[in-house]
Amino acid sequence: MAEIDGDWFHRQLEGKGQSLRALARHLGKDASAVSRTFSGKRRMTMEEAAEIAAFLGVSVTDVMHHAGITADREGLGPRIPLSATIGEDGEVRPLPESQPLPQAVLDRALPAIGASRHHTIIAAQVRASSGPLSIWDDAVLFFAASDGIEPGAIGALSICGLKGGKQILAKLDRARKTGEARVVSPAGKSEEVTLVMGAPVLVVIP
Repeated sequence: MAEIDGDWFHRQLEGKGQSLRALARHLGKDASAVSRTFSGKRRMTMEEAAEIAAFLGVSVTDVMHHAGITADREGLGPRIPLSATIGEDGEVRPLPESQPLPQAVLDRALPAIGASRHHTIIAAQVRASSGPLSIWDDAVLFFAASDGIEPGAIGALSICGLKGGKQILAKLDRARKTGEARVVSPAGKSEEVTLVMGAPVLVVIP
């Protein structure tokens, strides 16, 4: 069983004026299960680490360290590389070589992507000095790789894979099982397309 610094977690709760029971409610678990985790009798999952970090207002890295979770355990890889850019036109372009992301960016993203960790998570950086995406210039978007159109993509800002191989960032207005879809570009232009993939953006880190 992983070595956990349970005292650290109790001190964090006390310092925030919170209780173990309140944390358990936040996690949707019994207080006894959380107590067993902090005593080392139950292993903390990465999803729990991300939720606990958000509750305590500390970094996921700190929680992982005090919970005895190694960064690469179970392929959790908070080492998600930056593998694409998004231009002013909203087109997603793969980088010739993936680049590491700062740990601070990953720490902020993990609470949002924790529940999707069984998917391959992709990070793309907006590079737009002008146009509607310029407000997100340098921001990093995280989304889960998908082989089809995710139900959560409908009505959401998504990475849309078009027939022919092009990928764009757009709001997916509607989509049929046949792939016929309507997307709205960041500039507000509505377009009928044939989709092969649609994945909602999980989080945007400025």
